[in-house]
Amino acid sequence: MAHVIQKQYCFGCGACAFACPFDVPVYDLDSNTYSIPKEKCVDCGQCRDICPGSAIVPGEDSKQVLSICIDEEACIGCSLCARNCPANAITGEVKKPFTIHEDKCIKCGFCLTKCRKDAIRATFSTVYAPPVI
Repeated sequence: MAHVIQKQYCFGCGACAFACPFDVPVYDLDSNTYSIPKEKCVDCGQCRDICPGSAIVPGEDSKQVLSICIDEEACIGCSLCARNCPANAITGEVKKPFTIHEDKCIKCGFCLTKCRKDAIRATFSTVYAPPVI
């Protein structure tokens, strides 16, 4: 899963790099544009939403995260998800189930990669449809 920067629409402003909570966009000095390494992008869409040139589009294998929740029975309260959440959307007490606050969650899915107990579940769209601007 990854977003793609269409070079012909990118004018190198850096908004994508500023918005990305994972520091994924890479500046290319030769072309004065940015690119998104596929292996690092988590498909959160923060870069796409802020790009003033609408240069960033979902890649062919992108899926939109619709919701993320923590299974209270599976969560052991290790806090690994909360400590790694770029939006600070996960709270709780150690050794008790944690909670994801949907109003703060950017649906990047990073917590999914950090949970060692498979206690975090995500619902994805089957086909990604970018928002109409």
